[in-house]
Parts: sequence; structure tokens; C-alpha cells
Amino acid sequence: MFKIDLTKKYVLAVSGGIDSMAMLYYFASLLPRPDFSVVTVNHGIRKEAQADCEFVKNYCQQLGVECQIYSVNVPEYSRENKLSEETSARLLRYGILDGLQCDYICLAHHKSDNAETVLMHILRGSGPHGACGICRESGKYIRPLLDWSKKDIEHYVNINGIPFVNDSTNSDTKYTRNFMRLEVMPLLKTINAEAEDNIIRFADNIALDNGYLDSLADISTVEFSDNKAAIPLDLLSQHKAISYRVLRKTFAELGVFKDIEKTHIEAILDLLNGQGGKKVYLPFGYIAVNDYNYITLEKFDAEEITYFEIPFAVGRTVTPVGVVGVSEKQSENSLMIDLNKMPSNAVIRLKRQGDVFEKFGGGTKTLKKYLIDEKIPQRKRQRLPLIASGNEVLVICGVEISEKLKVNDDSKVYYISLEKENVL
Repeated sequence: MFKIDLTKKYVLAVSGGIDSMAMLYYFASLLPRPDFSVVTVNHGIRKEAQADCEFVKNYCQQLGVECQIYSVNVPEYSRENKLSEETSARLLRYGILDGLQCDYICLAHHKSDNAETVLMHILRGSGPHGACGICRESGKYIRPLLDWSKKDIEHYVNINGIPFVNDSTNSDTKYTRNFMRLEVMPLLKTINAEAEDNIIRFADNIALDNGYLDSLADISTVEFSDNKAAIPLDLLSQHKAISYRVLRKTFAELGVFKDIEKTHIEAILDLLNGQGGKKVYLPFGYIAVNDYNYITLEKFDAEEITYFEIPFAVGRTVTPVGVVGVSEKQSENSLMIDLNKMPSNAVIRLKRQGDVFEKFGGGTKTLKKYLIDEKIPQRKRQRLPLIASGNEVLVICGVEISEKLKVNDDSKVYYISLEKENVL
């Protein structure tokens, strides 16, 4: 269990479920009792959500603990931003938590959550940072129950008579985490009953090696100023295991922790082989520039984006103007394609002079004329991610596919979605 510092102020994120209620009871039972309060969030997904929040608040009153209820509209946010409800709920929830005035925010993640997270990260093609699983402490976020298994929590709740509510969405396997917990993990345990503990052991081993490699990534010679970092070329000319970490540490120092993927790291390192002045736009509001003796990372005006080029790939590709998803799973407003017809040299990019498009159903036009005919506003035309081979546009993300990718009876069917119109 995480050691509680009685000089610090804690906020507990409590949903009313068994895990967070166990955490609440644990804090309330400590003597002397630490300085803490509770926050509970109504995501607006379930009819009973407000009743769950009131349940938490009433129990807090019994324990003599301050409780604040916040409400967000996840379904509306999900529709407007073309994100899954799972992702939308997390973003809105952390938006509230990030703004709280306290020393630490306590989340009720436990050992079983950690094992599921490690598997999910591996399946997404994560590197060692993802394979390490959930951090016990990340900034002001801490996870006091991370060493507890689900069985430990259930036993603790039973012997102490702790009340809790059941979230009906926890049994819905359309959510990735639920599918992993309810379908995948039980199957793995039929192979090895110790699967969960072994996954955690694997993550701990990766974390040990990762920690050592991180220690070798020294950024003391990086020059930082407001929203800017100048990285000496020699730091990025080391083994990629170190240069990757130099970049991640530099971004962390700039306050950028999310959306940094291997594609972006590789694009920055490719600048080492280019001419001075060459630049790469990145999807988190930064640009990387070859400044001869340095690679400079700095904030830029999103409206200045004129060029980027990322190789097409199955999965989730974060670009400066949107997140392009390519999956076997259909989602709202996704476009169906035959993946076998996608050229090997296809890239994701913005529109260029001379682009042509063979519209679905036949007939080739210049891309400009097609977009005008479709009444796509000019300001949006400049920022639509495209999938193209040479000057031939194959997919106008969020709009239409070319006749060249049309599906037939023998097709390898995949779906392309514009998950978020603007990630900057």
C-alpha cells in the first residue's frame, strides 16, 4: 500500500464501484486520518449515474468526508469530437481532475487493471514504456491499490461491510477494457492460472531495464526556453534506445506526455540526415526543425501547417490535422475499403497541386473540383487528411473513398475513420 503523507492533501476519485469504495473506506479508517476529500463524476452515459453519485456523497457524509459531484456529457462530447465514449469519458474526467487543488489525486487502479493495461499496450504495439503498465505514481496521480488483486479488494469489502454500486456498463464488452477483463483474461488463465501475476512480473522486469536506459538519456545539455527546446545533435546520434528516450524526456519537460508515437520520433530523427532548415510538423502543437547544430522543438500556429507525410499503416495514426483510424472494426461515419487494393507506397498527407480523385462510382476529377462539387468549405479543404499514392488520392478521410478501393466479394474489408478532426 502507498505510504500516506499526513502533511499532504489528497483527493480521491470515487465512482461508487467496489474498487474506489474500498479505497475510500481505507483512507477513512486510517488513524490519524489524512487530509482528503472525494470527487465523483457523472459522465451522463447511464440513467442511474446521478443516483450513483448521490450514493457516494451520502456514504461520504456518514464517514464525515467532503464530497464534490461533477457532471459532464460524454455522449455529446463523443459525437462532436468523433471519439469513442470510452476515450471521451477519460478525457473529460481527467479534465476535471487536472484542475483540482491538492497535492495528490488517488485513483483506484489495482493489480488486475494493471495486467489488462499491459496486455492492451502490447497489442497496440507499444514500446517498453507501455509494457511497464500503470505507474504507481505519475505527477500528482497516485494509485494506492496497485498491489491489491481484485480478490484482495473483494475480501476487504466483504469483511468490512463496505457498500458499493454495480456499473451496468462494466459488463458491456463493446468497451475494450471490459472485453479484455471478461473475455481475454479468463481465457489466458485457462492456459496458466498465474497469468495475471506473470504479466505483472513481466512488466516489473521491463520497468527495471527501462529505468536503467532512461538514466542514460541525459538531457542536461538541452537548452529550454518558453515552449521551446534545442537538442544538440550528438544527443540524438546515439543508439536509438537512448535517442528515443532523450526525445521523450525533452517532450515531458515541455509538458507534452500524450500522442508521442514511434512514427513521430522516427520523423524527428530523420531530420539528422536532412539539410538545415528541414522541418517536421508534429500532432501535439509542435514543430521539429533541423537548425544545423541542434534539432529545435517549438510551438507553432496550427494554421501554418502546409506539409506532412506519414506512411499509411493499419491502426491509429496521429497526424497534425486529425487521427486516422484503420481497423477491421466499423465505427460511426467510417469508410469501407479493400485493404488489398491499397498501394504499398500510400501515405497520409494534405492536398497538393495536381491531386486527382476517381470518385466512387467512376469518373476522375481534380481533387479541388471534387471538393468544390461536394461543397466542402475551403478552410476545411486545407486540413483534410488524405491517403494518396503519388498524385492519386485514394481516401479523403471523413468524406469518401476512391473507386480504386471499392469492395467486392473477395475483398479484405477494413474501415477508415477520422477519429478526431483536430488534435492540436
